Amino acid sequence: MERDSKPLAGIRVIDIADDLGELCGRLLADLGADVIRVEPPSGASSRQAPPFTPDGKASLYFAFRNGGKRGITLDITSTRGCEVLRRLLADADIFIESYKPGRLAEIGLAPEELLEQYPSLVITSMTAFGQTGPYRDFAGTDMVGAAMGGIMYRAGAAHRPPVVLPGAQTYDATSVTAAFATLMAYFKRLKTGRGQWLDISMQEAAASMADWTVPLYSSLGFYTRREGAGMYPLFRCADGWIRVITIGLHQWKALLEWMGNPKELQNPDLEQFPMRVVGRAEIEPIVDPFFNDKNKEDAAREAQARGIPATPCLEPGEVLDNEHTRERGTFIDMEIVPGQRASVASGFFEIDGERVGPTKPAPLAGQHNQDIYVRELGLGADALEALTSEGVI
Repeated sequence: MERDSKPLAGIRVIDIADDLGELCGRLLADLGADVIRVEPPSGASSRQAPPFTPDGKASLYFAFRNGGKRGITLDITSTRGCEVLRRLLADADIFIESYKPGRLAEIGLAPEELLEQYPSLVITSMTAFGQTGPYRDFAGTDMVGAAMGGIMYRAGAAHRPPVVLPGAQTYDATSVTAAFATLMAYFKRLKTGRGQWLDISMQEAAASMADWTVPLYSSLGFYTRREGAGMYPLFRCADGWIRVITIGLHQWKALLEWMGNPKELQNPDLEQFPMRVVGRAEIEPIVDPFFNDKNKEDAAREAQARGIPATPCLEPGEVLDNEHTRERGTFIDMEIVPGQRASVASGFFEIDGERVGPTKPAPLAGQHNQDIYVRELGLGADALEALTSEGVI
C-alpha cells in the first residue's frame, strides 16, 4: 500500500519522543503520516539502547521503533532551536513528546502556550506518571512502569520474587495507548477544528494490561497472587513447552480421552473447573509425562484437532520462521539500517486485507536536514550553515 493511499496520508507529525513513546510515531507512520523524528545534534539517547546489530554499530531498539520516519537534528533546548521547532509546528497536525512534566515549559515550549499559538494542534505527552498527581516528578523506567502498573506483581512463580518483563513492553504499551488517543483527538479535530493536549501515563497504560489484578482489587478488594502459568498450565515436550487450556468440561474430557482416561484423574470433582485449579498439584504430575516425548508443534496441532486450546511456546528464532507466521505474512525481509537486513514485523495494522507496516528503515541522525530545513521550511544555505556551526542542528 503506497503512503499516499493510507488513512493518515497528508498528516504531518513532529516527534520528539525518546525511549518512552517512540513507538507511537512509528504507528502513525505505518498509517501513512509524515512523521519527522527530531533528535539532538548528538543523536537520540535510544540510539544507544540494546539490542544492537551484529557489528554493534546500530541499535535495533531504535531501528524498530523509528522505521518509516524522516529524521532531522535540532537542539530544542536552545533559543534558536526552540524557534525552529515552532516553525515546524506551525505546519504540523500532531506533536508527540515524552519530556518530564514541566520540562517543555522551562525551554519555552509549554503545551498550553503552544495550543494558544496553534489551536488546531494535537499534542500528545507521554510521561511515567502523568502531568499531575503525587508521582508526577518520580523517575520511571520501563521496569518501574511494569511494577507500578501491576504487571510485575503477577509475573513469576509464587515462591520466588517477581520477574522483569522482557523487552520494553511498558514503554510500548504507552505508545500504543498514545497512538490511539492521538487518532481519537485528531478525529475530533476534523469535526471541531480544535486540537487538544493529551496526558498519557505509563503507569495507567501498564495497568490496563494487568489482566484482572487491578479491577479485582478496586472493585472487590480481592488480592490475586503470583502463580506462574496459573490456570493455563505449561507442560514439557521433547523440544520445549506447550500451553494447554482445559477451562471447559468438554476440553477436560477431550484431554482425558487423548491420554487414555488415566484412572488417577477420574475423580468426578475434577469436572468442575475450580476444583481443577485447586487440584493442580494432583493433576499436573500425571499430565506432564504424557507430553514429554512429543514434539510441541505436533502436540499442539493434535490438541486443537480435539477441541483443546493449545499452543507451542516458541523460542524467538522459531517465531520468526514457522508455519503460522509464514502463512500470515507476519514478517518481511527489509533493510533496517544501511547494509543490514533482518526479518521485521510486517505491520501492526491490516487494511482491506493488506498488512500496513514500515516502507523504509529508521533514518540516520540528520538524514533529512536538507530536505526539511531548506526545501520545506525555506531556510537559506547561510542560515542552515550558521545553525549547524552553532550546534543547533
